[in-house]
Amino acid sequence: MLTDEQIFDVLDGIATTEMQQQHKHLLANSTEYKTYFQEIQALHLDLENLPIEQPSAQFTENILAQIQFEHHVVKKKSWSSQLTYIFFGVMASVLLAMIVFAFVYIFSTNTTIDAPANHWFATTNIFLTDTFVKIAIIANLIALLVIFDKKVLNPYFSHRKIRLS
Repeated sequence: MLTDEQIFDVLDGIATTEMQQQHKHLLANSTEYKTYFQEIQALHLDLENLPIEQPSAQFTENILAQIQFEHHVVKKKSWSSQLTYIFFGVMASVLLAMIVFAFVYIFSTNTTIDAPANHWFATTNIFLTDTFVKIAIIANLIALLVIFDKKVLNPYFSHRKIRLS
């Protein structure tokens, strides 16, 4: 026996040839299938003849009245309102210039300093390895970024919170 979906496919004319042959065979040999098919066919015709309803104009107006439209006026931003971005841009440019000059200076100089033979200097020389200096610089940068975040960025962005109503 065919499923309801397959029977509707036969009634719509989109069934495969194999399904149509099975349908014809069941109609010829099964009275139970034939009565069931006639019921489905009557239901299909009733559904086909129903008009498609459109929502009323009053319903549409009621829905549109409940939606609150906000008209945003686009203002031209003055340079003072973009002062923060200007400040961060200048600071980024200065930082980039410092990094470039540092690399140029490091790779262009070849000076050596003769240190006096001092016992105190020999013990501190243990801590002046390249690895220790790199770790100390990274730790200082991380501490500086944490302080910058707490003292500058958090107060700035806490005042600029967007309120959704």
